[in-house]
This record gives sequence, structure tokens and C-alpha cells, in this order.
Amino acid sequence: MEHKIVVENLYKIFGRHPQKAMTLLKKGCTKEQILEKTGQGVGIADVSFTVDDGEILVIMGLSGSGKSTLVRCLNRLIEPTSGRILLEGTDVTSLNREELRVLRQKRFGMVFQHFALFPKRSVIRNVEYGLEVQKVPAAGRRERAVAALEQVGLKGWEDSYPAQLSGGMQQRVGLARALALDPDIMLMDEAF
Repeated sequence: MEHKIVVENLYKIFGRHPQKAMTLLKKGCTKEQILEKTGQGVGIADVSFTVDDGEILVIMGLSGSGKSTLVRCLNRLIEPTSGRILLEGTDVTSLNREELRVLRQKRFGMVFQHFALFPKRSVIRNVEYGLEVQKVPAAGRRERAVAALEQVGLKGWEDSYPAQLSGGMQQRVGLARALALDPDIMLMDEAF
């Protein structure tokens, strides 16, 4: 059976000379030592895992341990320094801009830690946004957005604006936006 996602030896080094940090990592230096010696920040180092269809994977760690960096590397919102990310056998790290754009639109849903809502768009228009980008006709957008809002318990709030909602309600709008896309993979960066 083929895995849904395979991550192999993934690294993310922040800075202008990531190879210096990679060399020191492989020699056993710590993140702190590398930062002190090179000024490079180690975001993630040698991460490997698989996820099967229908499986839920939770990445836990202390603040600053690289959880958000890892999640954002999966859909290349942050470019990995090295390693591979395979989505059903397709190497995400080798995709060009257009292929990556299509992959993000069609396969990934993303719920951000800080919701990323548009303050001047109503709740329903925030939820419709990804569908709008996908060029889903207006009637279909509205129907899917309404269903997603109902799924997260926000029926009746469609015409409100983010500033009129509690923090928890804003989180649910972000979740509804991702659910409306009906993605294969849902990435959540401390969404709950």
C-alpha cells in the first residue's frame, strides 16, 4: 500500500548559508551551537514520517521546536533546505510554481494559527475565498460555504464580519474555509 504522505530527511535552515549549518548538524552540533557559530537558525532537522489515507498525525513540541515550520514545509509555504516530501508518490519539493499552486488549491486545506481572515469580507465571503480562487461558480461556492459554516456551528453568522466574532468563532471560520475546499489533506497550524 502506498502512503498518502512520505517525508524523508527533511531539513529547514534559516539564513544565507544553510550548508554550513547542515555540515555542523551532521557533526552533532546543537541548534544553539550552530546559531552561535554561523548565525543560521535550525528550523527542522532530519524529520522523517509517513501518513496513511484517513490517518491523523499530530506534531507536538515546545514553542520554537519547529512544528509550524514543518507544517508549512509540507505545502512549501516555507521552502525546505533539503529532503523530500512525497504526496502519493509525487515529489512536492520538485514541483514548479504552477504545479505547486494547483496542488495547494486542489489537494491541501490549511488552517492557520492566526486564522488569516480577511477583515473586510463577511464570514460567508471569507469561507468562499478558496473556492473563488478555484473559479467555482458563485452558486456552488455559496452552497459549499453555507454547508461548511453549518458543519462548524456558525449557521446564522454568514453576514457578520471577523471583528464581530469571538476568537473561537474566528477559528471556526478559518476551519470552514478549509473544509469548503473538501481537500485530500488538511494541515492545521495550532488551529485548536
